[in-house]
Amino acid sequence: MDDKGYYQKRWYKGLIPIDILFPNKQFGGIYHLGIHILYDLIMRDVRFTAKKVYSDSGRLTSKLIGISISYERDFKRIPKLLKENNIKITKDREQIIFCGGTAVMLNTKSIEPIADFIVLGDIEAIMPEVLKKYKEQGKEQFLKEIKDIEGVYIPGGKKTVKEIEDLDLVAYPLYQPLPENMNNKFVFGETFMLEIERSCPYSCSFCVIPAVNKKNKIRSLESIKKIIDAGIKINKREHVTIYSPAFTHPKRKEILKYLLEKGLRFSLPSIRAEVIDEELLELIQQGGEKSITIAPESTERLRKDLGKAVSNKVYENIINLAKNHGLKVKLYALIGTPGMSDLDVEELCRWLNQQKCYVSINPLVPKKLTELSYYKFDTEKIKKQAEIVKKNLKVKYKIANINNSYEEYIAGI
Repeated sequence: MDDKGYYQKRWYKGLIPIDILFPNKQFGGIYHLGIHILYDLIMRDVRFTAKKVYSDSGRLTSKLIGISISYERDFKRIPKLLKENNIKITKDREQIIFCGGTAVMLNTKSIEPIADFIVLGDIEAIMPEVLKKYKEQGKEQFLKEIKDIEGVYIPGGKKTVKEIEDLDLVAYPLYQPLPENMNNKFVFGETFMLEIERSCPYSCSFCVIPAVNKKNKIRSLESIKKIIDAGIKINKREHVTIYSPAFTHPKRKEILKYLLEKGLRFSLPSIRAEVIDEELLELIQQGGEKSITIAPESTERLRKDLGKAVSNKVYENIINLAKNHGLKVKLYALIGTPGMSDLDVEELCRWLNQQKCYVSINPLVPKKLTELSYYKFDTEKIKKQAEIVKKNLKVKYKIANINNSYEEYIAGI
């Protein structure tokens, strides 16, 4: 596809519209790569056109509606949003509603009463086949024709999951339009989103990433360079946000060096401690980053129980190295994990105080399909541990809302 491609696609009679709903606010939704991928897939098909809708922006007007759900608490927003757009929640409606996303992959049950069909797996491997089957026939006939497509789940039928084999073999959403009027709520500003890998080679017991993407897929350096060149040219951006679960890409340094050669600034996700060294920190600092984020999660003993066999000493060395390069360090830590006692929380606070870093404290929310799916969210225990944190932690910190975390847990079980 050339630099213009479908980006100048014009409306014509017979073009079939599809609405893409992100059931949360626009200032966060525009940075959700999944809806850009779905938008791109639809717009590349000559028969269709797509429109993005958010909880606070746009209206649902199409017969075909796709909903991307990444967060369990968004499940409860969907009935309200449909009603506001005069769409029936029940399936005797005219519209065909399909759903996908991480939260759906973990738990289809919460959306099955609303969704006519559900996408399980990588949407690039599934949606093109679905679109081929749509000929504006009746809903019942359409669902009958797609029910045997791998990765399509019609509630009550057979579940299959389909993943792509190679990220280099699927199209990338190079065109990433942003709203005309953006304010400071749009935290990443005018950025180009760059996915370099999907899933993670590590298997932390609480993490959903390997649960929903079992194959660890790496985009090649050559492909990444082409995406950067085209994406920056098309969107006229000077900043790149790298999408990666833990920044474990084997060519991570080469990627950053290429961005620097192009005169681009960049932002990074949380980074696995095992891949950080002095050269990487130098590159991060050169790219305009002011801080890095790492996730020690807990005390050294409990961290190993969670599947992170990284010593306190390793984290301490990284923190010192980062500070020597003028980078602030943000730490993620968990409370409410299996086997965590009040004494463990106090020990964790003592260690965090020694690091003199900003800390984000989050209750563990057990997820389906993970190793900790059996574990229960104990609100009383977590609130008690949060009080211990407030009493003992002396560095700047933030504790996630425990009631919201409980809602997330309940919505996901």
